[in-house]
Amino acid sequence: MGNIILGVGNAARLFHSDTGEGKGTEDLISIVDPRAHVVSAFDFAVTRGDGIFEATTVWKGQPVSLENHLRRLSHSARLMDLPQPDIEAFAQAVHTLIEQYDGSEAGPLLRLLISRGLDDATGIGRQDGGLPSIWMFIDAMGSLHETDPISMISLTRGYPSDIAGRAPWLLNGAKTLSYAVNQAIHRECDRRKVTDAVLTTEDGYVLECPNSSIVAQYGTHLVTPDPSIGILHGTTQRELFAYGRQEGGSFEYAKLPFERLLEADRLYMTHGGWVIPVGELDGRRYTVDPSSIESINAAIHAGRTHDEALGIGPKAE
Repeated sequence: MGNIILGVGNAARLFHSDTGEGKGTEDLISIVDPRAHVVSAFDFAVTRGDGIFEATTVWKGQPVSLENHLRRLSHSARLMDLPQPDIEAFAQAVHTLIEQYDGSEAGPLLRLLISRGLDDATGIGRQDGGLPSIWMFIDAMGSLHETDPISMISLTRGYPSDIAGRAPWLLNGAKTLSYAVNQAIHRECDRRKVTDAVLTTEDGYVLECPNSSIVAQYGTHLVTPDPSIGILHGTTQRELFAYGRQEGGSFEYAKLPFERLLEADRLYMTHGGWVIPVGELDGRRYTVDPSSIESINAAIHAGRTHDEALGIGPKAE
């Protein structure tokens, strides 16, 4: 059907709820014109930015790390007091969407978007609200991933490392639609003429990047910040950990001081089914091995790391 495929999800089928439970998996998603206006001005996505999302690459017809993305979607829904998604139904809807794609690009973007639905502070919301809104799309015409080395800077997130435990209502660790701060960080990177940023706490610990995870390599040992500090649990990061272990290395989730991050032999930014090498952070240069990056991404895209990545997580999980 083309290079851009848009689908609107059927919330009554895609969520475990009094209205959706046990109603089967037919009519999970409706494919619509990608230029169609399918978002209401009365939707919480518009009025409040109130919702969650996931994004990955579809590599030659297979969505990378789909199960871990849907598990994280479920985790975000719990943190946001949203209904629980039916993981199997969502997976089927995603594959229905993918079946419509016939573009030449091997790795288009897949994005899942869920809002709380129509804003019940509006008249329309009070009349017609009650279920979440769901949109999914595949896009081969927008910005896709590159694996050239990137430059990075460190920027403070403005809170201490214990904030997730003290203030869970801040939703640190949920992948929400409220990305105004993340977008502002990218604009600051543009002003400073670097590719991306590593965010840190006020007391000097590493968090994540605005749209991705950060992984440090020391010899053959991989380290990433523990999600309990209040960040997303990376999906591609788990694939990288699986690859490292398959190659005879080890991995660790840690409360990672920024000074230790700077001492890494190599740094990687991971997101959307891709591992991207970091060539520079705060002026410090890092070793980049293009053949290694190619091998890592090839293994992830071929599904070699998929099963092992499903079982990888911090000990607390």
